Amino acid sequence: MKKKWKIIIFATCLGLISLLFFFFWGHRQRQSQPVPLLPLVREEEAPSGETEPVVKPSLKGVQISLVDRTQRLNWKLHVDRVVEEDGICLLSGIKGEYYTLKGEKYLVEAEAGEMDKDFSWLRLSPAVVFSGEEIQLEAEEISWTDQAGEEITGRELRVEGENVTIYAEEFLFYPEKGGLTLPGGSRWSFR
Repeated sequence: MKKKWKIIIFATCLGLISLLFFFFWGHRQRQSQPVPLLPLVREEEAPSGETEPVVKPSLKGVQISLVDRTQRLNWKLHVDRVVEEDGICLLSGIKGEYYTLKGEKYLVEAEAGEMDKDFSWLRLSPAVVFSGEEIQLEAEEISWTDQAGEEITGRELRVEGENVTIYAEEFLFYPEKGGLTLPGGSRWSFR
């Protein structure tokens, strides 16, 4: 019987020592602390009477590609800044290329422009320069839609050739065919 009590006391002491060891060892370990990933945000009250203008989100240094209804690349534009406002993308600092089906390339430059957010139409204005190997168009505005494909429309056109200068209120330009149609009033100067 003495042997039995000794075994019970030994097992109980061993159990208590083990529990004390795990208890103190657990407190000895460093407690992990959360790492702050985001800065603390504090809501501040705006001073009464003073409101700061709302800055609209924008993208800088954007490359935009526009395709026609047959999914053929028509425009490849490099835009300095794009701001979306009411479903329309406002563009500024535009330089790029227009491609025909035959593979001809026209260079385009404009100060500003607008584009639908689904890339279905493009309007560049003011002071648009559209130039190719044989022609250079300067216009106040040019427009293109994916449904029209090859047709570029515009207004306030000025074209300078070797012996002629053309001014037109409206125009239709077909880069693939090299054709220029002037449906409104126009003025021609020959040298």
